[in-house]
Amino acid sequence: MITFRYRQVAPKTSRPIIPIILKNKNKFALYAGLIDSGADYCIFNIQLAEALDIRLQPKKITLKSIAREKVIGSLGKVEININGVTYDTLVIFAQMEELGHGILGQRGVFDHFDVKLSYNKQIIELETVTNKN
Repeated sequence: MITFRYRQVAPKTSRPIIPIILKNKNKFALYAGLIDSGADYCIFNIQLAEALDIRLQPKKITLKSIAREKVIGSLGKVEININGVTYDTLVIFAQMEELGHGILGQRGVFDHFDVKLSYNKQIIELETVTNKN
């Protein structure tokens, strides 16, 4: 089991943000991701795809944010490392620099880990899934 603490983002405000490593071939980036059970995919800043030389699929994907704003992105394959657990997955790369972190969603994180969030204890627990459906 992997355990993280919630990250303080403002006075009296903390969120389930964890450190991750994104890698493509011989390039990598240290990054952070907000664990979001309401997100279908992991979503990262398009600048990371450029910096890591990730080849994006030509078809654009349109998402709606919680504020109902349109977010346009592209799928790309990346290696994700969470505390030593490494795997390849398809994620969406989009313009999102104002967040300062990525989104860790259903496809890409919840399909690799059983996730437990305890706001009261300010703890995030990830347990690797051994028998994926």
